[in-house]
Amino acid sequence: MSLPPATAQPCNECPWRKEAAPGWLGPHSARVWAQVLTSEEVIACHKTITEDESYSHQCRGAAIMRANILKLPRNREIAVGPRDRKRVFTSIGKFLKHHDPSWLSSS
Repeated sequence: MSLPPATAQPCNECPWRKEAAPGWLGPHSARVWAQVLTSEEVIACHKTITEDESYSHQCRGAAIMRANILKLPRNREIAVGPRDRKRVFTSIGKFLKHHDPSWLSSS
């Protein structure tokens, strides 16, 4: 089965964008999202997830973040890129600092 493509652009609420509301992460903590981002998992666009938990698009913000941190999943159907260092976080540390400043004191 083929994976769906990523959205054309990160949405305004995308947690991977530097302008995202701090802590606005949906179902997972910032630390869990950081682990998922560096894993081999597909990240669905939250705006396309249906009640049965299927989705129609991968998250472009996560795809860009993966490109920014040079994470290339083995599965070539998992969306990556293009790099965008102006709008999307450029490191896991910056993502965590924005969404969960307490991680600095607990690491």
